[in-house]
Amino acid sequence: MASNDYYRTLGVARNAGPDEIKTAYRKLAMKHHPDRNPGNNESESAFKEINEAYEVLSTPEKRQVYDQYGAEGLKAGAGGGRGGFGGFQGGADLGDMFGDLFENLFTQGQGGGRGRPRSRRGADLKYEAEITLEEAFSGVKVPVNFDRTEVCQECEGTGARGKTGIKKCPTCHGAGRVQYSQGFFSFSQACPDCGGQGEVISSPCKACGGAGRQKKSASINVKIPAGVEEGAVLRVSGGGDAGLKGGDSGDLYIQVRLKHHAHFERQGRDLTYECPVAVWQAALGGETEVPVIEGGRVKIRVPQGTQHGKVFRVHDQGMPGPGGRPRGDLLVKIKLEVPHDLTPRQRELFEELSRLAGHEVPAPDGKDKSFFKKILG
Repeated sequence: MASNDYYRTLGVARNAGPDEIKTAYRKLAMKHHPDRNPGNNESESAFKEINEAYEVLSTPEKRQVYDQYGAEGLKAGAGGGRGGFGGFQGGADLGDMFGDLFENLFTQGQGGGRGRPRSRRGADLKYEAEITLEEAFSGVKVPVNFDRTEVCQECEGTGARGKTGIKKCPTCHGAGRVQYSQGFFSFSQACPDCGGQGEVISSPCKACGGAGRQKKSASINVKIPAGVEEGAVLRVSGGGDAGLKGGDSGDLYIQVRLKHHAHFERQGRDLTYECPVAVWQAALGGETEVPVIEGGRVKIRVPQGTQHGKVFRVHDQGMPGPGGRPRGDLLVKIKLEVPHDLTPRQRELFEELSRLAGHEVPAPDGKDKSFFKKILG
């Protein structure tokens, strides 16, 4: 297994996540552990290489240096930018070492969290819910079906098969950290064998493979409040992925999308409706009916001489405001409709109207076409 390719040593891809790296490390460490292979020099050598690879890839700072400069970069302190300290690989920062030193001094003999598995919060999840404008008006409960990781019921999140499947880490003796001495300095770091947990899994759970979590399909009903707007995000606390080692679950974020409506266009709390009105109705005035979001219709008055594009406001017929704010209005935009096909009587009246306005009356379309036909042969 001798190789400077730490990803190849652990058998993971270069874009592998922390959980995938940890799982691969545990499997290989169990396979090549000296206690399981007494007197096997090859397994002992492989075990050291596995620990070296895991120490680098499980530490974000070291992994970043390794990805950029390789193993030589770690030895040289990130390509020569910083020198290693006293031969310690990775060019450890003095502040980091002094921090570890002071941490050891103040926590020595006080427990200081030694041997306690580190919990980690689960990941947040995002889901899009599409609803109608009517549902946004009244509020609605939406079923949300998604996949998330949940605590393994078989091992209750420990990742081990039974109580005997977890043992105290033989390297750090359950402390979760290992101590190094360099001259008159003493500093510590997370144990490379157990990842700072203080425990190792000797017999992984069959159901989850030692991960402590499993991918499951989940279904919940989410209440979307009345007046919700396009793009609004609702948070379901604890609805995301389960945490590790008893950590809190992540949250589920639901982004609301509104379906296109056949009649209304939303502008905040207001709704806009294009109302078709005949030319003579706009000229003479009168009443017309317009739909409202609750269903049904209301009458509005169209004054005589109403122009195309004129907007009338119908109060309190828009969308409800979030948090108890008052409803918006319905904005009725007039859209003049010109008839396509006129009856002889309608044409006669329009011709008379044109003459009264001082305009020349054009010949009907049919006659114009026949005239041009005669000219063009």
